[in-house]
Amino acid sequence: MPEQSFQARCGHCNAVEHFQIGHDSTENSIEKAVKHLEGKTRIQVRSIIQKHHIDKAEYGFALYACPKCQTLYNPFAIKIEYDDIMLFQPFYKCNQCNSTLMKISAAVESYACKQCGEKQLSTIPDPDIHE
Repeated sequence: MPEQSFQARCGHCNAVEHFQIGHDSTENSIEKAVKHLEGKTRIQVRSIIQKHHIDKAEYGFALYACPKCQTLYNPFAIKIEYDDIMLFQPFYKCNQCNSTLMKISAAVESYACKQCGEKQLSTIPDPDIHE
């Protein structure tokens, strides 16, 4: 289970999107976290793990937004410092306009719904989380 999980509902079209922040505490190694990566990023990270000395790795689900479309994304983000001076940190692109996404910490209410484009998002409790 990630550190935080929530849903955002659009007040205009009622679309609901699930978001996660952080990573599963059982995934305490970069080798285990690789399963969340896709395509070229997964290949590059596996190569770095096999061929280089990892100094520091930060990874987990994070919130990103498109600066043009103002829509939210939730990729499994990774940043690896290796061999004392090297850095690997992929860029994420918007599916609609191909702009580079920016990592955010702002409330989801200030972003647009991917379905209808309206800025009427609100957070709702995640039904999969039982306290």
